[in-house]
Amino acid sequence: MRRDDGRAGFASLEFALMLPAMLVLFVAVAETLLYMRTWYRLDRTAMEIANITSQYETMTTAVVGQLFDAANSIASPIPANSATGNASSRARTLIGVVSNTGSGNTLSWTCSRGDSSLPNTIAGQRTLPNGLVVPSGQTLVVVEVINGTRPWQTLVRLATITKFLRIEVPDPGPIRTYALVRPRIGTLSALSGGCPA
Repeated sequence: MRRDDGRAGFASLEFALMLPAMLVLFVAVAETLLYMRTWYRLDRTAMEIANITSQYETMTTAVVGQLFDAANSIASPIPANSATGNASSRARTLIGVVSNTGSGNTLSWTCSRGDSSLPNTIAGQRTLPNGLVVPSGQTLVVVEVINGTRPWQTLVRLATITKFLRIEVPDPGPIRTYALVRPRIGTLSALSGGCPA
């Protein structure tokens, strides 16, 4: 015979109270893993494209177009340069060269493909991260890859749960990464034919 001590149903009540917190924790872990996977692929893409670019002696419109195509192949299934679709499929890749002819950093050229609404912060600028100055007479290949994916969007969709638990969900902006590499053979300070369409 079971004794009724007034605690019947407490396990169900405790589970019901813990379920929202467990759900938010599960979604946060899943979002973090997706963010890390996307960032890693984009970082690898930027480094590979910069490395491939650095191996050319001269740069042409056709080569830059091939580099943009290669960026999508390397980053696949995550887009590296696409202007269509939802936020997670919008992306932009920028390839450029910064040189120093003796008077500080100068932007030699830059080309981009993809969603131009995703702002660039490194490529296409003469100011490099951490105040890096290209040595006089040398050049530097700069590749930046930006993807419109914003982490924590599933948590934002679960706003009622996050508001109930008083959790503030930050918006870190799109995922972006860059790579800086010195050209191995040529200076690449000129782009013949202009940027590809």
